[in-house]
Amino acid sequence: MTTPSQHSDAGTLDRFVVATLGDRLPEQPPGWPNEIEAALLDSIFSIRARYGSETNGVRAVVNRWRNHRDNRADDLGILSKTSPDELARIAMNSSRASGRLKAAIVVDAAAALVGVGLVHANQFDLSQQHKRAYLSVKGCGPVTWSYFGMLLGFPDVKADTWIVRYVSKALGRQTSSTEAQRIVNHVAQQREISATQLDHAIWQYARKTGLRG
Repeated sequence: MTTPSQHSDAGTLDRFVVATLGDRLPEQPPGWPNEIEAALLDSIFSIRARYGSETNGVRAVVNRWRNHRDNRADDLGILSKTSPDELARIAMNSSRASGRLKAAIVVDAAAALVGVGLVHANQFDLSQQHKRAYLSVKGCGPVTWSYFGMLLGFPDVKADTWIVRYVSKALGRQTSSTEAQRIVNHVAQQREISATQLDHAIWQYARKTGLRG
């Protein structure tokens, strides 16, 4: 049940969205609705990283793996059996998160998800069993879990640093990741648009402007 204060916060954020983003939001990226390997790589390698282009950043990591897999990256069993060093070599990326190679986090997450029967994109259903398996891996958290689902076509909000800063600025107070996610989802629901589309528009604006002024 939504409280009066939550309605008020959603209204405040909605007005801030109109003031900063206008009435027409950019289209959301297509994600990887049929390629669960690509979605997992994207979600993990995005931690404290620039998305980049075809030749650098997270986008390049995903593209290199997809090329390695002949653009049929929809089997977590393959990822789970790849060594972290081999994945890092193919991806040409040895970045770290939570004190670990991101490649190692990906491999362990793939193995955990395969262990509960999630192998292909069409088997993903936001179940608590899948979520628990994902979160059991060191380096995997609720923000990247939300993003993983978004990349597979399930609307949500990846309440990372930029989203939290934007919502905090709109409300004039510091918000948590969980609260920012809830409020942005609420605004998207009120507007009858995809939460993923609103998330992307906010993230794009916040990164571009640095939320100055």
